[in-house]
Amino acid sequence: MNRKTLGTILKAGYCAGICVITVVFSIRDAKANLIREAEIEAGDPIRLESFFGKVPGDANFITAVSSIDTSVPSIYKIKIHHDLLFDETVTLKIEDTVGPKAEGITKTILSYEKLPQASEMVENVYDLSGISSIEYVKAPDISDGGIIRTPIRLTDNYGNSSVAEAMFVVSKDNTAPVIYGVKDITITLGQDVDLREGVYAVDSVSKNIPVKIDASKLNISKAGKYEITYTAVDDAGNTSTATSTVTVKKKVIPVRRKKKTVRKTSRYGNVDRLAAKVVKKLIKGNDVETARAIFKWVHKNIHYVHTASKATGKKAAYIGLTKHAGNCRVFAYTSRILLNKAGIRNMIVTRYPVTTRHYWNLVYMNGGWYHCDATPFVGHRGIYFKLTDAKLDKHHKFKKNKYPARATK
Repeated sequence: MNRKTLGTILKAGYCAGICVITVVFSIRDAKANLIREAEIEAGDPIRLESFFGKVPGDANFITAVSSIDTSVPSIYKIKIHHDLLFDETVTLKIEDTVGPKAEGITKTILSYEKLPQASEMVENVYDLSGISSIEYVKAPDISDGGIIRTPIRLTDNYGNSSVAEAMFVVSKDNTAPVIYGVKDITITLGQDVDLREGVYAVDSVSKNIPVKIDASKLNISKAGKYEITYTAVDDAGNTSTATSTVTVKKKVIPVRRKKKTVRKTSRYGNVDRLAAKVVKKLIKGNDVETARAIFKWVHKNIHYVHTASKATGKKAAYIGLTKHAGNCRVFAYTSRILLNKAGIRNMIVTRYPVTTRHYWNLVYMNGGWYHCDATPFVGHRGIYFKLTDAKLDKHHKFKKNKYPARATK
């Protein structure tokens, strides 16, 4: 073998060795570039970048990754092709590590009110896996009023938590209700007395404040002066009291008058006792239900008769309570005296413009004036109760500026 031939052989061997070494290092580098276990956040797309330090130009998924629901945490085995030669199986972990998203809201509340649920203090709540719980990090103390910021913790179904800040604007009610209608009363021995007539309480915040009466010292069988105490307590616990004096006098023998005059005075004067007897059975837990019971009683127990009678006041009420029949005046004035006996403010309303005369009642309930009518109409056989102006029908037109502002809802 000559030198030239030997040189050619050695040169070919050297080149082959270089090629083998290059392939070995290429395989090693390709394997090292591959990430065999990758993690992604739930909801994120599956990308090749998650499995390579540097993505080869020919890399692709063999597994149909588009069919994998990434919104649900799980573990998958995926096949990948890369670097011309390799088909590899890698592990994909889908994990939910992100807490829920939410925005805290601002709520105006009174210092004595019950705290709303924590879930009512956040909005725009979102989490891929669903919400497990929404709770106060620490329930705020609102008793002192002011602006109170409070954290709300939201936890998803995988235990991830986040906190949204809500805010309470808390008002304190330090003003006691005002009691109206308390007055001194004079009666004779044995005479019944309605201590509640015309008495009511008004508060700047609370509605339908009940007035309690302490008449424990009163003895209508013994002449003398007795103190009566009226008490009203609002929802915040603010208390007000008022006192009156009931003077019980001995009976005075009346001066004898003409029979007609005596009979007329006695007849209509008895209407207060008749009304008090009826109302005693109609008192309910609050003014609204008591008023409803009164209008139902008048509607049921008085028969409508179309007459030209112009009786008003106690005379009309007397007709309703004794004759149990009459026109709309009788219905309205009977309702009025029963409401008075129940201590519920009211007034008579007259139809305007006048086509034919009609009368009904305005009643103060739930902090506002409402229309009520016990008179039956053709096509409307029940009572009209707690109506705003907007809900009145053609039978109840009236001159609006003549009466106090009415409730609108």
